[in-house]
Amino acid sequence: MEERVQEVAMAKPLKRADGAKMQPPMTPMIDCVFNLLIFFILTPSFSLTEGYLTTNLPAGPGPGVIEGPKWEYPLKIALHDAGRRGEDVDIVLNDYQSLGSSFQALGAALRGFRVAGLSAECPVLIAPTAACRHKWVVKAFDEAVGARFDKVHFAVPSE
Repeated sequence: MEERVQEVAMAKPLKRADGAKMQPPMTPMIDCVFNLLIFFILTPSFSLTEGYLTTNLPAGPGPGVIEGPKWEYPLKIALHDAGRRGEDVDIVLNDYQSLGSSFQALGAALRGFRVAGLSAECPVLIAPTAACRHKWVVKAFDEAVGARFDKVHFAVPSE
């Protein structure tokens, strides 16, 4: 039995009777690859809301004065780079309530405003500094939307 296993393991590649090597036909393999390619191109379906932010972004070319509606923002979230190589942020709510770098505290404070009776239509302004990282702005936006505020706006980054 062991001799047969060794014999099979040491078998030479298959050859035709005339001595030429056998190789698999490539046409069916190529057909299969093209069918898979067409399948994966045509079948994905994307959600309508994917990549859509429900907010009003600044419409200007960059930092500067942008003319727009004059809103009185009862809720302002100021984001300042904490200066530790961009790895931390200072969050200030309504110019007086410092929340440190805790986005959970920001979410709790915003939900507290909603529980206290502040309308979902109340505009929220996220005002980052120019040195503030994008991920901190997105986290602040997520907390405002998570607290069920419908009108979240962004200020042009200040210096």
